[in-house]
Amino acid sequence: MGSKEGQARSLNKDEVKRLLTITRNTKHGCRNTAIVMLGLYSGLRAKEIANLTVSHILNADGSIREQITIGKGVSKGNKVGAVQLTNTDLRKALTEWLEVREKDIAGDYLFYTQKRKQTTANYLAKLLLELFHASGLSGCSSHSLRRTFANTLMDNGANIRDISKLLRHSSITTTQLYFDSSETKLGELVASIKY
Repeated sequence: MGSKEGQARSLNKDEVKRLLTITRNTKHGCRNTAIVMLGLYSGLRAKEIANLTVSHILNADGSIREQITIGKGVSKGNKVGAVQLTNTDLRKALTEWLEVREKDIAGDYLFYTQKRKQTTANYLAKLLLELFHASGLSGCSSHSLRRTFANTLMDNGANIRDISKLLRHSSITTTQLYFDSSETKLGELVASIKY
């Protein structure tokens, strides 16, 4: 897949499968899988994932919310926005993490480090780089998960306005920067035209 110079690239389906396989088999596989899945299936940034709390994602009855609202202290620029947690695979990964997550560590924060402290954006960025490296994926950063989320939605036929809303962008112009194109894909699009 092509990518813009200086930007993290998005992953194709085979690369996502490889990343998830490696991630599940790491020392903290359950936690790491939930982190990767949040990026892939909700489009959250590393900072946002690091700042999530258990209270953000759980209803009063202990079930996982279908939608959460993030804002001050969590989102980029403290902008308030909705995040969808409706994907079945994401919900399964979060459930599995919550089943093994030790309580009363790092306060209410959803994820914690090996030293039992709240994760930070830098910690997650480094962790994700290690997972990409272990998966044999180059040119990736923590933002690759968010770009993959956007590109997958586009490939699945979502319109740019909906993708922009899911990414919580204030401008569609920003959203447009996320999309990859290749001569092969462009050729396939033209070849598929039928009148």
